[in-house]
Amino acid sequence: MPEELQPAAILTAPRLRLSFAAVTVRKSTKRWLTAFATACLLLVIDGGAHRLGALGVVAWIVAWTAGILLLFRAVRAAFRAIVRRLSLRLAFSYFLIGIVPIPLLALLLLSVAYLLSFQFVGTRIRRELQAIAAQASDHTPGASAIEVRDGRVARSSFAWLPEGSLAPWAEHEEDPKFLLEEERIWLVAGRAVDGQGRLLLVPLQNREALQELADRTGYSVVAGPGRRNSSGRAYTVRVAPGKKKSDPNPDVSLNNMVRPRTAEKPGRGWLHRESLVGVFLAHPIAVFGSSEPASERVVAVVGRTSPLFLYNEFFSNWVPGASRIILTVMGGLAAALLCVYLVALALAFGLVASITRNVNRMTRASTAIAAGDFSVRVNTKSRDQIGDLARSFDGMADSIQRLLLDTARKERLEGEIAVARTIQQKLLPPASAELAGARVLAHVQSVAEIGGDYYDYLSTPDGRTAIVIGDVSGHGLPTGLLVAMAKAALTTLIETGLRGSEIFQRLNDLIHRSTDSRNYMTLSLLILDSAAKQGDLTNAGQLAPYRVSGAGVASLSLPSFPLGISESSKFATRAWPLASGDKVVFLTDGLVECTSPSGEPFGFERLEAILAREASSDAVSIRDAILRETEAHTGGAPPEDDRTLVIVTLD
Repeated sequence: MPEELQPAAILTAPRLRLSFAAVTVRKSTKRWLTAFATACLLLVIDGGAHRLGALGVVAWIVAWTAGILLLFRAVRAAFRAIVRRLSLRLAFSYFLIGIVPIPLLALLLLSVAYLLSFQFVGTRIRRELQAIAAQASDHTPGASAIEVRDGRVARSSFAWLPEGSLAPWAEHEEDPKFLLEEERIWLVAGRAVDGQGRLLLVPLQNREALQELADRTGYSVVAGPGRRNSSGRAYTVRVAPGKKKSDPNPDVSLNNMVRPRTAEKPGRGWLHRESLVGVFLAHPIAVFGSSEPASERVVAVVGRTSPLFLYNEFFSNWVPGASRIILTVMGGLAAALLCVYLVALALAFGLVASITRNVNRMTRASTAIAAGDFSVRVNTKSRDQIGDLARSFDGMADSIQRLLLDTARKERLEGEIAVARTIQQKLLPPASAELAGARVLAHVQSVAEIGGDYYDYLSTPDGRTAIVIGDVSGHGLPTGLLVAMAKAALTTLIETGLRGSEIFQRLNDLIHRSTDSRNYMTLSLLILDSAAKQGDLTNAGQLAPYRVSGAGVASLSLPSFPLGISESSKFATRAWPLASGDKVVFLTDGLVECTSPSGEPFGFERLEAILAREASSDAVSIRDAILRETEAHTGGAPPEDDRTLVIVTLD
């Protein structure tokens, strides 16, 4: 780096870091949190007693509204935090596009397959019930015959189906069809034609009938009656024979299913586990022993089987080897799709890496240039739009570097002073700021182009606020360099989370090693904890700050040597209690040591009198009063030393 640019690089090098905006909670969010907590508290206190009346309804509405809004804001904040960096944003986009659809598609296919198996099992049960009804005879176990003549029962062995009763149901053409006698299901074989016919009633819930159905289908089966529930949109089915009708909690488990006699014991694997269920539902053609209409009752026959059995059943009638061919084709297609997906995924990651690599390089380069290192270049080889932008960035950096070199050659000395002055001004934060739990108001008046006074405020890693004021001996460029070095070191040390005394010890070692004995620095550091209403003060030869409160004006005295005087200096830290509305006033010696035309110094007595008089005023009034009276005391003469005033007001 050329000699003309070295001071600027040294001054700004400590800023070479990436910064992230602090997470803040909006006032509206705080209000919604308060509303949500209040509503929840009311609901918890009320419990289920409903003593709040209309207030309880309002509390429910507020709780739901605030909860949904807060959840939305939390999700949005988390999403912004995730996709803040370009690499994470692109990776998240590819994840949504390329990864998420895979399990969703698999879930969809599994759902479709399960629904198809459900329908297939139900259809197979219906077909076998039709076959059982068609093959039923007087020798069928449990079967009983009835005769119908002229639309009436002519012969019957059932008490619930007396002879002479009307039998319009006998002419129904449903296949299969059922009768319900209370909770018993009868499979009806045959039908009456023109009021004449002979029908067989087979007890479907008998072990023999269910066993025949299980042997025919190969499924574990069970049958039970059901009735429409209170909602009118579904049916409650009883599949536990032997339970009483009055039982309010029917056993709807499938543990009492009848298994086919040729079936092997279910295996442990998912292929062998009987996890697929199908149901055949039908309305009975008539209901006996109950006043309920047939439309309110239902007959359910449930079948359960394993995926392997259903797979074998699908391919049982195919050409030998067809299933293997189909599986081979499907496996090949799946492998091809997987290869295509992996290639696409690799290309996607390559694109993400290419884009983020150039963007990260440009970010680091812009940060370095902002810190004063104009030798940094992106040097990209990409031929896309981002590559063009990176090359334009390099050209801009070259132009800036050449411009600075030309300016430095023409006006070397003036340029050094101007750059140093600009940098020093940038080292100081804004004169007024709203911090966490406090407000800061500052005033700086330098004697030379490059002053020796310094103030700053920044956040600590644990969320507290650090306020700093200091004064370097002398004026000019060496003083500015020492101020910049101290600011950079102090910023870094505060970010490490060290205590005030440890920070000052390291600063003292740095200044003592980096300067001669004529250079030193007074410094005062207040780490403010607005929540605990406490300030931890560490001082190194700086004028003691004042605490201005309703109780009066107090000097927060903590004597110590300045930084850089001695290698063995020790610095203490003391905690001072503070209250809301208190003001802490920091100042440098240029204010109290300014003299009148007769040579009389302004002094601490006048300063403390101003602070006591203006104790109830705001920070602006206190600042204006101090500056007005020092100006009047000096008669408007130019200051002989830098004057810095910092007022911190606690919320």
